[in-house]
Amino acid sequence: MTTFQATSSEKGPIVTDDLQVGDVLIVDDKPENLKLLAKILKNDRLESRLALNGSLAQEAALEKPPDLVLLDMSMPEMSGLDLCRWFKKNKFLQNIPIIFISGLQDTEDKIAAFSAGGVDYISKPFQKAEVLARVQTHLRLSHLQAKQMSHTLELEQRVADQVKFVMASHLATIFALAKLAEVRDDDTGQHIERVQTFARMLAQQLRIMGLHVELLTDIFIETLYQTAPLHDIGKVGIPDAILLKPGKLTAEEFAVMKTHSAFGADTLKKVLLRHPDNHFLSMGVDVARSHHEKWDGSGYPDGLKGQDIPLSARIVALADFYDALRSKRCYHLPTTHEDTRRMIQGGRGTHFDPDVVDAFKVLEGKFESVRQEMGE
Repeated sequence: MTTFQATSSEKGPIVTDDLQVGDVLIVDDKPENLKLLAKILKNDRLESRLALNGSLAQEAALEKPPDLVLLDMSMPEMSGLDLCRWFKKNKFLQNIPIIFISGLQDTEDKIAAFSAGGVDYISKPFQKAEVLARVQTHLRLSHLQAKQMSHTLELEQRVADQVKFVMASHLATIFALAKLAEVRDDDTGQHIERVQTFARMLAQQLRIMGLHVELLTDIFIETLYQTAPLHDIGKVGIPDAILLKPGKLTAEEFAVMKTHSAFGADTLKKVLLRHPDNHFLSMGVDVARSHHEKWDGSGYPDGLKGQDIPLSARIVALADFYDALRSKRCYHLPTTHEDTRRMIQGGRGTHFDPDVVDAFKVLEGKFESVRQEMGE
């Protein structure tokens, strides 16, 4: 194979005035055709690489993808059609324009060339002006397509970055509201961070165990992590006299305390009505409303039972229970990890989803480590 050093840009053919400067791979089993085509292209400021057969053409293309291919249709061993199909199957080469040059004149042959992926067809004996015109046209089209693709990808990235920024801003605002609710009865201010960490750990462990895999997608788990802080957002509506009472609540006071679940969910639902396709808000409603439901149906506010309780709420219920008992509050001293573990296991199938408890059993040591690392 005779080669000429290409001067084209890695991003496609270079524009100079009204001409394209590119690297053209010429494939023909006749040396005289190769030399003639190379001479024609050189006069038009185009560099060329020459290949006498399909195998050499493949080596040249893999070593450095050309900007365009001039391809003889009838060659021994590997035909032009087969070589063209090979280009189109390679994701790194499939967008390179291929122009067939052939002495075959039948319509069927031309149709076969286009069907294989060719962009144009030049009949032999070819004319210099026609070759240059077609090569320049397809180099220019290829350049414009590459430029358009680059522009499209840039716009997509800008949109993605903007969406990410807006989402981060929204999440930060919602997280701040959740923190505002939290600090009313948690002097440490770390409860919601631990709950969201525990919730994600439980969801990931459930998936590892092959449980609820149809629901526990990456998106579901990330959304759960972001919505877990909303579980007690309704406490902003509970009077301090009840929320911060150091002793045991009366039946009437506990009835008021229980309203925080519905209050938080109803508040989020008003926003959800304006944005009905927002999965974050939808899960936030479930978590806020149902994280005090119990597996046996004895929870509140709706007395849901078993699988009727949203999975997100079942996961947050255990995460919240563990951290709430382990934390110091004005109304109770912290419970030890061992005692909390026994209470959770004792509530398997009554208070808690059995699957979530089984996931906790695997993770209980890590739960303790997280509390030590995140501290009070």
